[in-house]
Amino acid sequence: MRRDADGAEKYRISELAAAAGVTKRTVDYYTNLGLLTPDRSCSNYRYYDEAALKRLKFITDCKRQRLALSDIKLRLENQFPSSPANDDEIGSLTSEIDHVNDTIPVIINRMKRLNPDERAALKSRLSPEKLEVIQSFMLLL
Repeated sequence: MRRDADGAEKYRISELAAAAGVTKRTVDYYTNLGLLTPDRSCSNYRYYDEAALKRLKFITDCKRQRLALSDIKLRLENQFPSSPANDDEIGSLTSEIDHVNDTIPVIINRMKRLNPDERAALKSRLSPEKLEVIQSFMLLL
């Protein structure tokens, strides 16, 4: 076991398996399924934190109840919400979505004021994907 820069305990795969009473192969399997997420050291060792140990114990308890892995995954998502890194990403995306929500009505109103030739010129400057998005928004109005 080692400690990271914040002083939190980190487990190597064998230590995590022993602490949870499972095999290394089981930890490997759950990691490959995305149920556990290790940190990697500069020498590419996998280290798991206390949250991973709690998740692994939760998975083990669910398996004892004979739950399917798909059900366990759903329960994990409810029991252990997204990590702070994911929260930052979600916050960033939410901010961008809010910006788009504010911008779309302005774009649509300006496009409505264009004559057909101006619209055609504008369309030629848009990628097919962006044009499809704008057309979809215009259909909503």
